[in-house]
Amino acid sequence: MAIYSTPFDLHHNNLCFQNRSILALNLPSLLHHHHQFSTMAMLVNSSKPKNTISVCVHDDKLNVASVLHSMDLTDPDECVQSYALVLRNCRKLHNLQLGLQVHGHMIVTGVELCEFLGSQLLEFYCKVGSFDETRKLFDKMPERNVFSWSSVIGVYCEVGEYQETINLFYMMIEEEVRPDHFVFPRVFKACAHLRDYKAGKDVYDYMTSIGLEGNNAVKRSFLDMFIKCGRMDIARRLFERMDSGDVIMWNMMVSGYVSKRDFKRALRYVDQMRVKGVMPDRVTYNTILSGFAQVGQFKEAAKYFSKLGGLGDLEPNIVSWTALITGNLQNGNPSRALNIFRKMVTVGVKPNPTTISSVISACTSMSLDRHGKEIHGYCIKTEELDSNLFVNNALIDFYSKSQDANDGARKNFNKIQQKDLVSWNSILAAYATKGCRDDAIKSLYEMELQGVLPDVITWNGLITGFTQYGDGKTALEFFAKMCQLGISPNTTSISGVLTACAQSKNLKLGKEIHNYTIRNEIEMATGVGSALIAMYSGCDDLEASYAVFTGLPTKDVVIWNSLIAASGKNGFGVGALDLVREMKLSNVEPDSVTIISVLSVCSKLAALRQGREVHQYIIRHGLDSSNFVCNALIDMYGRCGALYKSRQVFDSSVGQRRDIVSWNVMIAAYGMHGFGTDALKLFRHMTVHEEIRPNHVTFTNLLSACSHSGLITQGRDYFKLMKQEYALEPDMEQYACMVDLMARSGKLSETLEFIENMPFEPNAAVWGSLLGACRIHLNLEMAKHAAKFLFELEPESSGNYILLANIYSTLGRWEDAARIRCLMKERGVTKSPGCSWIEIGRKVYSFVVGDTSHPFMDQIYAKMESLYFKIKQKGYVPDTKFVLQNMEDVEKEAILCGHSEKLALAFGLISTSASSSTPLRVIKNLRVCGDCHSAMKYISAVENREIIMRDNYRFHHFVDGVCSCGDYW
Repeated sequence: MAIYSTPFDLHHNNLCFQNRSILALNLPSLLHHHHQFSTMAMLVNSSKPKNTISVCVHDDKLNVASVLHSMDLTDPDECVQSYALVLRNCRKLHNLQLGLQVHGHMIVTGVELCEFLGSQLLEFYCKVGSFDETRKLFDKMPERNVFSWSSVIGVYCEVGEYQETINLFYMMIEEEVRPDHFVFPRVFKACAHLRDYKAGKDVYDYMTSIGLEGNNAVKRSFLDMFIKCGRMDIARRLFERMDSGDVIMWNMMVSGYVSKRDFKRALRYVDQMRVKGVMPDRVTYNTILSGFAQVGQFKEAAKYFSKLGGLGDLEPNIVSWTALITGNLQNGNPSRALNIFRKMVTVGVKPNPTTISSVISACTSMSLDRHGKEIHGYCIKTEELDSNLFVNNALIDFYSKSQDANDGARKNFNKIQQKDLVSWNSILAAYATKGCRDDAIKSLYEMELQGVLPDVITWNGLITGFTQYGDGKTALEFFAKMCQLGISPNTTSISGVLTACAQSKNLKLGKEIHNYTIRNEIEMATGVGSALIAMYSGCDDLEASYAVFTGLPTKDVVIWNSLIAASGKNGFGVGALDLVREMKLSNVEPDSVTIISVLSVCSKLAALRQGREVHQYIIRHGLDSSNFVCNALIDMYGRCGALYKSRQVFDSSVGQRRDIVSWNVMIAAYGMHGFGTDALKLFRHMTVHEEIRPNHVTFTNLLSACSHSGLITQGRDYFKLMKQEYALEPDMEQYACMVDLMARSGKLSETLEFIENMPFEPNAAVWGSLLGACRIHLNLEMAKHAAKFLFELEPESSGNYILLANIYSTLGRWEDAARIRCLMKERGVTKSPGCSWIEIGRKVYSFVVGDTSHPFMDQIYAKMESLYFKIKQKGYVPDTKFVLQNMEDVEKEAILCGHSEKLALAFGLISTSASSSTPLRVIKNLRVCGDCHSAMKYISAVENREIIMRDNYRFHHFVDGVCSCGDYW
């Protein structure tokens, strides 16, 4: 039976034949026109040297209409052999168009496509990668031998169509075609990629049932399949029956146990290799050291790295070095990863794309812009790296986190010729983390136009990116779009959308997502569980957070960290510290994340003693290698008033290289304490001597330090320096600092003009700074102007109403003050009561204004009376204008006596030795009033005690009747 199969991409109008008489060219002429085709022609015509080959030449391109027109079509055997030779050479030349024309010639001449010739044509289509033509031809073949099946199964396996690879194998068996050594490895590979143990076991059982033991390639393939399907038990039994001396199979067993983190058995196999006379090679040791590095066991990894160095010709190669680099990066040690990279380059090992991608990621995580750009420069000089897809995807991520996404990230994205899904996902995530909603939508549209369909990772990048930016509302929009397209959320999606619910205070949707996880029996541990805890606490329902925590069957360190962080953020700092103790009793060891949360709680409570204990724990457990932990320590000591300890940690940094965050935190600490000159010196040292480029946060902290210290001229200069020297456009935060700096100095008219000339609409922080300055300088008209905007921008913020009411009260306009308080009541706005904390011994004590519940309240008030008597003798006069009610002065003085910071200080004095040199540290949730500030100065003198107070604006150090703020606050 003859088959006349049409070549599927062949256009017959391109064939240049007229019957069978067409332009004839002798072989030498053909050689002159097309060397590749002439080589094929010589092979075809080797048995008939006098034959000619007819071709048609058009626009210097050889379009073959018939390469064998002179062939004797009456001899079927010669036809088949000639076509087979032509197709083999087309295959070698990888010339699809040439093969299509040969196929067309077969059809025109009516040659029967027998089993052998059909297989040759099929093999040609397979080798040149013409996937559709391969399947169409295969489906039309009436007789398909093992060669045909092997070819088409190989094509499907090669392009990643693993399920169809298995389906074709079953079809082959149904047609009773016996598979050979070439078929089984491809089918086992498909089963391995799909992790389809059942199908893999069926194929293996069939193979053994037909008595096929298989060569080494087959054995490796089914061994790999069982290992990747997680059945090391079966792989072990089969391997031990083989008694193989093949080092590749030994390495597969070692790799299988390493992937299971069963290093004991993996090392046992390494020992058995030697016993069997099989010498471990570089792959063996690289597998072991890579496994140890991945789980953070770097001492063991280094041991096998050294073993390679001691084996002469098996010295560490790029795979060995890269394993250590990526292992450190994955385990949160980017600094160590970069150090290893430097050593690698020093010894002359050339990095590969995987190495470079990991190093770029390390620079990204440490915000090392300069180093990242240097590595990018190296890539540009090395073509194979500059054009590598993985490297460019890493560069997109690096630039998106170091500067504007439209700059470096987009440039690298545009440079990629063949963008894959990872490339698109990277640029979309870059836009999301920068809050570029319109750019993200535009890129999604471009992506779909180019035929790249978004997957769940695409949407996860958008959702988590916008939550990282703080835009939960937009994150929820993309989540809704994802659901509309029918893409089922995974645990990452759910964790991201729960974070978005917390940011947007969308408790209703958060509860719906919670119910969705329950209905679909989604694993609640770690990711989703911790996100639920954070969502409820973010929506001000800490009780629900505790309920979720209690209901979780297993609680790892991530879950504990979530509840500790939730408690700290919701004002339950003492409860957070109690949770840490409970966590340790549950045999869960705190990690660096726990430590950072605890240090944050200590900062808020000014719990210096407990902060010191945490510091000791950090040193004992080796957690001081993390820059994040060191930076949190610098911040904790600064916020607890121990500025000298902040600087001590900063200077030592426990052997770690200081990053930009370290400098920013230290500058902020100096600013909070009113040491603006020291902050400026540190900035100069950072930029001049360390050559570290400042960022927006640096300038925010620097300008804030100038504001706290009244350094008006310097503040103006640094504000200009941002743009002139560092090409940084000031953001809202820097403008707010300038408003605070100018207004606090009394230049209110100039400040208002500055606000009106801002390049964007002022936010609540800007108007709030102006209103606060109006309170100091008693400028009612401008205060009313600022308050008008604040009541629109922050209608529920009590502080704005209180500030305006205080100005009215100070000026004796009691009716206006009462009107503002009535307005607060109408709008449901409540004022937070003044609250202060003091740490005595190992415990933090809190006091509320007018508090009478403390068990030592009689002694506290007695101490206050004694203090008032002493300080009045020294010249203290109660400033009753800070009592904002219309009453007699005697009553006002009694109210001043009950301010929470005075109660906390009195308790501290009666609870500690009078001769103690330890400063008393008081923290307050609101701005300290003028009367309390004055009283503290006098008390520090009469009691001969240093008093350190932190209010919600800055620190005050009271020593011998003088405050560090110089009364400029």
